[in-house]
Amino acid sequence: MSVYPTKTSILKTFSGADRERAKVMAANKVRFSTPKEKGLAESVRVASEEQNFHLVHEFTYFLREAELDDDELEEILKEARKIVHNLTPDFVNVVEALLSLNWRKRSCKTIEAFTEFSIEILVAHNRYLPMGISKFILHWIPNDQDAADWVNGCPSNQIYCELKPIHDVINRIITAVPMAFDVIVDTISSKFPYFKKPAHVTAGYLFNLLWLLDYKPVFEEIILQLVLQKRKRS
Repeated sequence: MSVYPTKTSILKTFSGADRERAKVMAANKVRFSTPKEKGLAESVRVASEEQNFHLVHEFTYFLREAELDDDELEEILKEARKIVHNLTPDFVNVVEALLSLNWRKRSCKTIEAFTEFSIEILVAHNRYLPMGISKFILHWIPNDQDAADWVNGCPSNQIYCELKPIHDVINRIITAVPMAFDVIVDTISSKFPYFKKPAHVTAGYLFNLLWLLDYKPVFEEIILQLVLQKRKRS
């Protein structure tokens, strides 16, 4: 009996899903070449000066689909900071993609690059505040499967370290943009976990609300009312 796999057996192990995934990866590799070559600044320039948003759309897709390493992400964020005042609401989709980047479990330099860009874009363009604040506060809500990281309502050291930059950003935004106060009030109310969520989810959210009070005690009465209101509904 031959010890070598037959052609048929090799084809069988490469499933339809694998083939489709390989096709998508190959297509994306080609599609990502232009955004990588042109960059964000050039894409925005062409859109602003020539009213041609094709490159911006391609760069937005690239941000959403590409698996960026820390160095690539840092370069993109540095470039974005240089043109932050040009990222008007005409470019809401690319800004949304930038603010949605996976940044929490990155190097310290990458986290700093992301948080600095976030602050600058939200300060420069107040219309992005609801979107930006919402994305940060969503990180306050533990996943249903993360009970081990929230023992007795307190985060593990790793989760605490991941949350700290988020609170630092929110603190700086509130200080720099007074109108952010109302946005945060609306957001913490709308994002409050549903009462049927696991206990550690609600406890984690409450932990973050109390953390907010540490640096912005002005929210104390509002948060107390919010918690009492949510408790009555549950």
